[in-house]
Amino acid sequence: MRTILTVLWGLILFIFTCSLNFQLLIRYHIINFQLNPSPDWSELFKMDFQWYSTNWVMRKIGHFLGFFILAQLASGFGKSKMAFYVCVGYAALTEILQLFFFRGGRIYDVINDAFGIGLAYLICLIFRRNEHRAIHLKK
Repeated sequence: MRTILTVLWGLILFIFTCSLNFQLLIRYHIINFQLNPSPDWSELFKMDFQWYSTNWVMRKIGHFLGFFILAQLASGFGKSKMAFYVCVGYAALTEILQLFFFRGGRIYDVINDAFGIGLAYLICLIFRRNEHRAIHLKK
């Protein structure tokens, strides 16, 4: 069941990151993919931070939370350390794929996603340590 949920969540993240018009997707639930056969690779390195834009900040929070959830699901809530690395790889892949769908993939989004994944890892680590302590105290 966890695998199915992880794949579904990964698919949802793909749809959110590669759909042509994010606003149409959110407001009207319209998924629109258009293939760009010759992407502009320089888009990955743009540092177009828009801290003044609530919309932009909300998308960054969405990135963070989306990959936080993916890491929790993929790792079985900390049972698989390798899943965290796979999630970072998927974050990078989605940013690269965005370039092929007329979206602006950014390296800083991969870093943001990695912070969400890292927080998921830390929470799992703390939870597991507390769980082990509780087991040892019962003995």
